[in-house]
Amino acid sequence: MKNSYNLTHGNIIKQLLLVSVPVILTSFVQMLYNLTDIYFLGQIVGGNLAIEAVAAAGTAGFYIWLGAAVTLLVRIGTEVRVSQSYGRNNYEEAKAYAKTGVQLEAIFAFIYSLILFIFADQLIDLFRIDVLSVYNNAVIYLRIIAIGMTFNLLNPVLAGALNGTGNTLSPFLISSVGLVLNIILDYIFIFPLNLGVLGAAFATIIAQVIVTFAFIIYYKKPNTILHKAHFLSSIDKIKARDIIILGRPVAIQSAIFTMIAIYLGVIVFEFGQENGTAVHRIGSQIEAISWLTAGGIQTALGAFVGQNYGAKKYDRVIKGIKYALISMTLYGIFTSLLLYLLAGPLFSIFLDKKDILPLGIDYLHILAFSQLLMIIESVIGGAFNGLGKTIPSSIVGVAFNIARIPMAYIFTQFFGLNGIWIAITISSNLKGLVIYIWFKLYIRNKEEFKHTHLSRE
Repeated sequence: MKNSYNLTHGNIIKQLLLVSVPVILTSFVQMLYNLTDIYFLGQIVGGNLAIEAVAAAGTAGFYIWLGAAVTLLVRIGTEVRVSQSYGRNNYEEAKAYAKTGVQLEAIFAFIYSLILFIFADQLIDLFRIDVLSVYNNAVIYLRIIAIGMTFNLLNPVLAGALNGTGNTLSPFLISSVGLVLNIILDYIFIFPLNLGVLGAAFATIIAQVIVTFAFIIYYKKPNTILHKAHFLSSIDKIKARDIIILGRPVAIQSAIFTMIAIYLGVIVFEFGQENGTAVHRIGSQIEAISWLTAGGIQTALGAFVGQNYGAKKYDRVIKGIKYALISMTLYGIFTSLLLYLLAGPLFSIFLDKKDILPLGIDYLHILAFSQLLMIIESVIGGAFNGLGKTIPSSIVGVAFNIARIPMAYIFTQFFGLNGIWIAITISSNLKGLVIYIWFKLYIRNKEEFKHTHLSRE
């Protein structure tokens, strides 16, 4: 297939870099979509308009996060089965899984978009926002984003079909086109046209629609995995069921994570009002230098493990995981130091307000202590996904994410708003530690891996 890579032979480190670097860059492109909106909204002049605009976009943004569960329900299973089929040199099966994944996601994404548009008021009501301008802007932002949400959720699956074949460069290039367009439109809509939050939403959906059409144009080329795919034909029910079964645990984990984040968002607003919400929104996006990079490695490692597991090259599977763990451990230490030592300069790039900057610095200082194990959790998640085992990561994620709520209530009694960030940090560290131990035990007792070097360490 065009621009695809067989990852079952050759230098492991070189192949992991070849696949992971474009995925990481694509993840950063996705992060920059959000940061672009926040940056331009944060530059709005006049009273608390900037803080209120960021808080409104941040509140509605929780439902974009929730949409990730709709994407993961399909994307994970599609990537896993495409990579494993590709590793077995069964290209027709890989194509069939890719087509089925796109068909499923188009249906699910449209339904989710419709729900957001119709129930935007009720969904924002859940945050109990008592600042009318923040509430109204959040509803407007969510409703406009809902119009283009189908494209926003479909794009990761279109990219995922390529990721499974080892072709991670093309999704990066296509996503980058959307980012450049989003930056240009953000500036035009927010400043010259003075549309504020409304403009940020329009810029995002236009960019996402263009990205979808770019993928469609790419797939019209010969020898691509979705070349001549008939999307209006009936869905392969067996493959659709297989994709959903694989993706369901991860999707449930993502949905619960976001619902907990929404609930924590309510607590944040109670303790910090719009200032706290703005800190949460900006801080989590800055922190994305860790979790989006880890997510990129997770995707690349899933493809690598999937292909080699499908080809029954078990020692190669373990070596790839070991190299990924070593490199990302070093990266986790680097990001922890970065967030802690440069908290002030990093936060002030997006919102340099004297009354909010200390809150942002506290956020980054506390979350700096969770980066390493959060990254480890993501890497191990990719390893499990490539093996077709999506349940362990989901169980660990759901359990400790739920634990954030009681911990947040306890810690806020002593530390106020910072208690919420402490709860997030503790739960992230526990997730990383537990899933790593689980993985070690799994491969130690799995027959295929009993004689590999990592299982004996």
